[in-house]
Amino acid sequence: MKKLFRIKALVVATLLAVTFANTANAQVLPDDNEFVYVAMDLQGVLDLTLATDPNVEFTFNTIPSYVNGIIKPNVTELRVESTVPWDLYVQAETAQWDQLQPFSSAGTDIIPSTLLEVRVIDGANNSALTDFTGLTDTRLDIVGSIATADGIAAGSYLTTPATHFFRVDYRIIPTLTAQYQAGYYGLNVIYTLAEDL
Repeated sequence: MKKLFRIKALVVATLLAVTFANTANAQVLPDDNEFVYVAMDLQGVLDLTLATDPNVEFTFNTIPSYVNGIIKPNVTELRVESTVPWDLYVQAETAQWDQLQPFSSAGTDIIPSTLLEVRVIDGANNSALTDFTGLTDTRLDIVGSIATADGIAAGSYLTTPATHFFRVDYRIIPTLTAQYQAGYYGLNVIYTLAEDL
């Protein structure tokens, strides 16, 4: 038993000697560090794309077209891509149509912008504007309003078409009672995509 104890003691002593020898011979190496500064610029994206012809023309040349009006369905297509929540608005640029060329001097050339009505349908075939609504030079809410957190979440018409894709129908009913002056008229319609603040 004593012999076994001596062997164990000798093994332990040898291990301690080797450990102390390695520690004594170990060298402390100096550190050499280089630093790289990495910056990331995350800019908000609000991209409204008009994917159709920006010119829409109505021609009224019969009594039924004056009385019943003309509807142009799915004439304007809007696509939204954003990295932030957003709202969408529409309005006429001015409160009345611009007469570009008169064809007659009879009647009035003052035509209110409300004669042009819009209806907006999203990618899920839901009406963002429930019925045709006349445009004024004041913003009309399609999605969201000036209230906070009432808009649509970030995304793209490619991945979430139900909420980021819109088709617009236009309607004009001149009627015979207003007796508008014959002529060629124009009106700019403004669609605005804004961050939902």
